[in-house]
Amino acid sequence: MYFYYFLMAIKMKPKWFNPKWITIAQITQMVVGSIVSVVSFNAIGKPGCWAKFENNASILIMYVSYFFLFTQFFFKRYVVKAKKLSPSEQTKKIA
Repeated sequence: MYFYYFLMAIKMKPKWFNPKWITIAQITQMVVGSIVSVVSFNAIGKPGCWAKFENNASILIMYVSYFFLFTQFFFKRYVVKAKKLSPSEQTKKIA
């Protein structure tokens, strides 16, 4: 992901890679992080668990908010934008 952003920054966009996959990977990361955070609430208070409720709640809020932001970006960038272009414009853009 960061290598792709580096290439974009130096104006060497890789034509072989669809940036949509980076956003999908980031959304997946936020889903997994949220699941791990929810599951770890069960471990709080058990022997050997160092997690605290406040930290875990903060982590869950962070992951859920990032999930919302990345999902919103995905729909605005790839779903709504794609609908606005005519089929001939889309084929020109892909090529």
